[in-house]
Amino acid sequence: MKEKDNIIFYNSAEISEKFFHNRVKQEEIIDYFEAGKIDGKKIDNEWHADEKNIEDFIHNVYLKEKSYDAGLHKVDLSQVILKGRILDIGGGGEGIIAQIKGESVVAIDPNREELEEAPSKDDLKIVMDAKDLKFLENTFDTVTSFYTLMYVPKEDHKKVFQEIYRVLKNDGEFVIWDSIMPTKEDNDKSIFFIRLEVNIDAKKIETGYGVQWKNEQNSEYFSNLAKDVGFEMLESNEEKFTFYLKLRKK
Repeated sequence: MKEKDNIIFYNSAEISEKFFHNRVKQEEIIDYFEAGKIDGKKIDNEWHADEKNIEDFIHNVYLKEKSYDAGLHKVDLSQVILKGRILDIGGGGEGIIAQIKGESVVAIDPNREELEEAPSKDDLKIVMDAKDLKFLENTFDTVTSFYTLMYVPKEDHKKVFQEIYRVLKNDGEFVIWDSIMPTKEDNDKSIFFIRLEVNIDAKKIETGYGVQWKNEQNSEYFSNLAKDVGFEMLESNEEKFTFYLKLRKK
């Protein structure tokens, strides 16, 4: 990072890591600079851009070029009931569950920056991978996953579900909100992107989730996986691009 006139500027490697979590390579970032698609400047003979211009590029250029936009969808959490001590898988970023339940939440995320950016200061935040939960058996009354599973590699899904089952108390609930992703067509769209308007009582939060689009994803797949691990289904709801599942540990 470089500071100039009290503004922080990021080079191509830092942009790749901080803003794209290394999903877009440094060389591609440089190409975008050279093409004038990122409004930047050379500092010490190296391309740099400030956060505003990087965000402008992401939303106005990159996502339009690379993403399949599933549109805006409303999620109403104003009446949601989450019991007892809650483990929120992937609770960084917007930290939706912590904004609802505050001190009842332990939010984990493998990305420290995501946890640091989460707005709630009441929950306990821990850097942790859901494949290897560092909690004892039967610790939590509820586990939540709000648009997190779409980021978890498919080969890790079963291990994550097994770990969640292990740390849940008997009769504990696993509550999932996530995206339905159709089969990827043979085109240049490499990102699946969904926009949400989340209703929390009188508060509305607008956010979006984008992920590398590799595999189809639907509620039936996760329902079958949950059954294989030992969960029973309590509730299931599916709309065009979203689904909701409430599971219980037998």
